Amino acid sequence: MPIIPDPSLTAYTPHFHKGSVFVILTGVQGERVFGRAETANLLRSVLREVRQDVPFTMQAWVILPNQSSLLLHPNAAQGADEIVRRVRHRYARDYAQLMGSPVEMVVWEQRFALESVPEVETFALRMDTVHYAPVRHGLVKRPEEWVQSSYGAWVERGLYKLGWGWSEPERLQGNQRG
Repeated sequence: MPIIPDPSLTAYTPHFHKGSVFVILTGVQGERVFGRAETANLLRSVLREVRQDVPFTMQAWVILPNQSSLLLHPNAAQGADEIVRRVRHRYARDYAQLMGSPVEMVVWEQRFALESVPEVETFALRMDTVHYAPVRHGLVKRPEEWVQSSYGAWVERGLYKLGWGWSEPERLQGNQRG
C-alpha cells in the first residue's frame, strides 16, 4: 500500500486536454545523452526554443540520463510529430556544438514513442509515469529528489502531496512503460 495514495482522477481533469500526447525520446543505443546537468539543461532550452516556433503546452516532463519523457499538448496546426522532429534536430545540432563536434551528431534512436492520450485515465497514468520514472529507474528514492522533472511544480499546484511516489503508486503497479 503506497504511503500517499494516488490523486483521484477528478484531480487530473482540469489539466487534461484532448489531443495531448506522451512522448519518449531515447539516446542512441541507450547513450546517456542527458547524463550531465548541461546536456539535460540543453534539452530544456531546446524545448523552450521549439515552443516559440510551434506552440505547445508542456504538461509534464522528466529528463533521465538516457531518455526523456514528455506529456505535451500541441497548440497549433502542426502536431506532435513536428514538435518532436524539431526538438530532435535542434538538440542534435546543439549537442554536437556543446561537445565540440563540427558536424551534427547521431544522438537519438531512430524511432521514438508517441502515444495519444485520449482520456483523463490515460492522462493520469502518463503524468504518474513521468513523475515516478526517476524512482522506477533507481536514480533516486523519492520523486522530489530528481531536479530534472516537473514533479515539484505539480506538488506546488496541489496535484501531488509530498510523499507520493515514496513507494510504487497504485496506478503504476504492473505498468512498466516509461
